[in-house]
Amino acid sequence: MGNKFLTYCSNICSDLYLTDMETCYKVFKREVIQSIDIKENRFGFEPEVIAKIAAKRIPVYEMGISYYGRSYDEGKKIGAKDGFRALYCILKYNFSGRSIPMQAFMYFFIGLSAAVFNFIVFKSLYSLMDVNTNYAAPIAFISAAGLNYLLCQIIFTRKSWSRFTELIVYSLVVSVVCIVDWYITKSAINAGVNSTWAKILATGIAFIFNFLGRRFIVFK
Repeated sequence: MGNKFLTYCSNICSDLYLTDMETCYKVFKREVIQSIDIKENRFGFEPEVIAKIAAKRIPVYEMGISYYGRSYDEGKKIGAKDGFRALYCILKYNFSGRSIPMQAFMYFFIGLSAAVFNFIVFKSLYSLMDVNTNYAAPIAFISAAGLNYLLCQIIFTRKSWSRFTELIVYSLVVSVVCIVDWYITKSAINAGVNSTWAKILATGIAFIFNFLGRRFIVFK
């Protein structure tokens, strides 16, 4: 069941139609497999190599095979964590090298998740805990930015700089957008706009700045 779901997700993302993405029986021409920079060393290899083959537009042909699955007592190694890793790899390797419109489409869902989280944290602090806007808006934004950063690594490829430098640059971008988010939220509320709509407006504008900053400054 899990394998069928992963194969289905892989087919959607790679635009292939495979019956079993996770099968270990794969044969390549030497020049093809040597042209692929493989990062994964466990079961993530399967979705990674499929995604990179699909990106190169290399034809894929399937042949029937006989296979008898092992039990865990017989040495089966795959577990639930490998399934989650495979899903992560499907998203990461299928979208990290895609066109800007496709990355923007994927970032919409990442941004939406972070925006919802931003909104929930802000409303919890502002409406339920009576925290001042000057504190509630930045806290909510920074919390969502952390979630956004983790999710962004799925669709964007890292630049050549180190993780530390990446975090510094990301923090600078977040700081700028945070100021924009805070200013719009506060100005809208001071102008008489309901706090809910004020935050929705600020979040929408911050979404645009976030994508541009991540795509063209933090990542590539």
